[in-house]
Amino acid sequence: MAQNITLLGASYSAVPAVTLPKTGGGTARFDDASVTTATAADVAQGKIFLASDGTPTEGTGSGGGGGGASNLITGTFTTPAATTGATDLSLNYTGTGYPIAVQVFVEGGAYNSAISDWYTSKQRYAIGAWSMSKSVGTTPPTYSGATLQNQGVTQCLYKNSTSYATTYSRTSAMTSNVYLNQPAASDTGLCVMVRSAKKLSYYTSTAGYGLFPGITYRYVILYSS
Repeated sequence: MAQNITLLGASYSAVPAVTLPKTGGGTARFDDASVTTATAADVAQGKIFLASDGTPTEGTGSGGGGGGASNLITGTFTTPAATTGATDLSLNYTGTGYPIAVQVFVEGGAYNSAISDWYTSKQRYAIGAWSMSKSVGTTPPTYSGATLQNQGVTQCLYKNSTSYATTYSRTSAMTSNVYLNQPAASDTGLCVMVRSAKKLSYYTSTAGYGLFPGITYRYVILYSS
């Protein structure tokens, strides 16, 4: 916002910036920093910006929804309670690239006893963590057809006992067809599908392979650009 100032006896209204002569020649512009709305958490770590009071401030952000890398986003979603089926998830990505790595995991950690609904559950095949990196990261997906450019290397951790809540198994695959514009399925590799650069699908299950119903998961997605 502009400021009202008085200089050498003269008053000026709504001044957004001033330009002053520099020693040795040239000019320097000084802007009103009160227009700044960003905080240190909004700006990438290590980058310097002017806070609203004019103080040079170092950013502390790590990317995603705030400042930082424009090709990295993160967020959370809560799976439907007592529901089996696929759900679409819109992504707040504004670039022109494609996902090259995706992580989905129980918010707070898949082995965190404080997440009691998840930690104490004996629902066999409930998925606590799923990750994917593009099988060939240098070629963009078409989101149609079971070709190598639409495949990812997947890893999945899931509960594997109806008697013990903390018994887990893991599985992986080199060529899961995850880059397809179709709903996710009850499958360790395809429980999350990349339908487009701006949309995921995830599968929630009350019995078979799928994300656990009624809890919060976090996603982290790295894009090609």
